[in-house]
Amino acid sequence: MVNQPKPSHFGPSNGTNQYPKIPPWYSRVRIAELWEDITSRKPKMKTADATADFLRDMKRICDRQFPEWLMRLKAHIEGSDLDFEHKRELIEKHDLEMYFYCAIVASEAIKVFKLFERAPADELMSDINDQIDDVLGRDGRAAADLVFDMLRTVKRSQYEEMLKPHDQVMKWIIRLLELDVNKDTKAISEDLVFRQQMAEPLAACYVQWWLHFKQTHRLAPVY
Repeated sequence: MVNQPKPSHFGPSNGTNQYPKIPPWYSRVRIAELWEDITSRKPKMKTADATADFLRDMKRICDRQFPEWLMRLKAHIEGSDLDFEHKRELIEKHDLEMYFYCAIVASEAIKVFKLFERAPADELMSDINDQIDDVLGRDGRAAADLVFDMLRTVKRSQYEEMLKPHDQVMKWIIRLLELDVNKDTKAISEDLVFRQQMAEPLAACYVQWWLHFKQTHRLAPVY
């Protein structure tokens, strides 16, 4: 697969895709890394390997929770004022499993920025960008583009709104389905019960994956 550049909002601050060259072995940072290698009992993992494990675990969680979420969505759509043909079209024309998977990946991945330094955090974002469509078995970059749209929304909303990440990504899915602009579905999109019921399976997917990873593993240095 051709490597794509890091998403602009999450890449290095120097405007390039390159991090500084490897520091000399006698530098303070290299000595600190060597000391950690000697004293730490945590296994070290490359960012790409950690990301692969993360995305696979999120896929397993998605496979467990998505059927319940889809059933709830269909029930609410069935109760809307849409005619039968438009109800069927609404469900069939959207890649709902991709929406759900990207939502749980974004909800978990947003924690990377608080748990890791800038360079490894950006590298993890780059790895998600490179791997996520393959994990879903999708061609192209639809999942990568969607998950970073969601990440930017969640990151921005942390400072602007008091909503949890799963509530924010559910708002994004509502926009993708155009429930908030269709006159026959606008009422359910504004229904607090609908939002809560649809966000519950997303909240159940939240396992603080990266926090547990940091407690048990180390990331290999990124240069």
